[in-house]
Amino acid sequence: MKNSKWRAFYPLLLAIYPAVGLVAVNISQMTLLAGMRSILVAVLFSFLVFFSFHWRIREAHKASLMCAWFLIFFFSYGHLYDAIEGWSLSGLVLGRHRFLFPLWLLFFGSGAWWLWKRNGRLEGFTRALNIISVILLVLPTVQIGLFEYRRTHSSVPEAASDMQAPVPASTDQPDVYYIILDSYSRADMLLEYYQLDISGFEDALEDMGFYTVTCSQSNYGVTDLSLATSLNMNYIEMVAPPEVEDQAEWISLGEPIRHSLVRQWFEEMGYQTVAFETGVWWSEIQDADFYFRKTTHGLGTMSGFWSATEFEILFLRTTVLRIVDELGSAWLGDFLEAPQREHAQYIHYTLDQLGKVPEIPGAKFVFVHLMAPHAPFVFSPEGDFRVSETASPGFPDEIQYLNTLLVPMVRSIIENSSTPPVIILQSDHGLDTEVRLANFISIYMPGGRSDVLYPTLTPVNIFRLVFNTYFGRQLPLLPDVSYYSFYDNYYDFTEVTYPCNP
Repeated sequence: MKNSKWRAFYPLLLAIYPAVGLVAVNISQMTLLAGMRSILVAVLFSFLVFFSFHWRIREAHKASLMCAWFLIFFFSYGHLYDAIEGWSLSGLVLGRHRFLFPLWLLFFGSGAWWLWKRNGRLEGFTRALNIISVILLVLPTVQIGLFEYRRTHSSVPEAASDMQAPVPASTDQPDVYYIILDSYSRADMLLEYYQLDISGFEDALEDMGFYTVTCSQSNYGVTDLSLATSLNMNYIEMVAPPEVEDQAEWISLGEPIRHSLVRQWFEEMGYQTVAFETGVWWSEIQDADFYFRKTTHGLGTMSGFWSATEFEILFLRTTVLRIVDELGSAWLGDFLEAPQREHAQYIHYTLDQLGKVPEIPGAKFVFVHLMAPHAPFVFSPEGDFRVSETASPGFPDEIQYLNTLLVPMVRSIIENSSTPPVIILQSDHGLDTEVRLANFISIYMPGGRSDVLYPTLTPVNIFRLVFNTYFGRQLPLLPDVSYYSFYDNYYDFTEVTYPCNP
């Protein structure tokens, strides 16, 4: 019986695996489409490398082994650098490119020399590596497939029997603006952790009639949990499908956010929904009556054909090209900075257009999830484009500039609205520290109605107060409770509270 001929396809799968694996890790924050270009480039790169080796070696199995060895060298360097960055041995810092890359090159060069000199049958390597590469690729592919299934089969929450849509009291209905400032922290925490005093910003808002919730806390420390709760006026166990309570893995909350109970109620009262792009798929209300999009941006989206996305930069930094990135190569500079520049333009565009929304006729519910001061940090305090890799000084610097944009924006909305609007400035959560749930909330309630607000208000009760105050409802307020959970165990909640002086 003749031995079967094994064709080596494992170099192709080993080239695809790093991109597919990175998509699987980040799939909750992106669309599958955003990773396709990286996968395609990896495929083309693997063919180029293989044919380069095959042109020189002329023996398919050995060329495949050399190709696979090179691809492992190329695609694993950035991961290794992340793992040992900052490590030292006897005072010598190993986690630097000047030391790590020569060692990495020497190790792989030695392996390549051994493969080059090896003679004899190599079909056994081909058979084993084909099987291993298939198993490697199956694991993240299944993870992506399961998530895509959950993403497309998530449900919209149903209202409780005592929460039927209100009937507007008059035709003189206020527009309602719900503006999420992602990661903006409470004033006392900014002062304590970053020595940033935002009292001037709060004073400017209060001079316009805003009420700042001095001891505010978010209900959850994760953005989608926080938004699903506030937009449905209930805690997550009442909002999400029942199976959420029994699992630790993240599942899609896109539907409860995009087609929330709050949105349903406003639309049933004749309101138009106005929304803006966000850069994260689960908070983009693209089926709104008015949807503002400058361009696509963010981790999970594609921009211009020649511009890199945040995912592609992330992928590039897992490869040996990370060296070129971190050395600040001029020829790659503009390419690598494209997502950050686009992010800065997106912030300006969103706030500029938001100030013009009063020109849209009719009653409006306006939803804005602004990815600022969330990373990437792209502004100096004066508004110059400046990318900061770390939260200090990037985070407080961006807040200082953002504040200078927010004050004239909300003033423009108030002055140009025919009926005084309701404006809710709120963050989904605060600092990425042990006080993450200390968020920022400041609300403009016209007609002297801010007396219904109180210092310990949490987002779950904000729209209950709005509907009670302006739309004749009598919704009971829920207990203001904050739950902390880790990203690797979303639904394992710990109740927390932080000291605060109202």
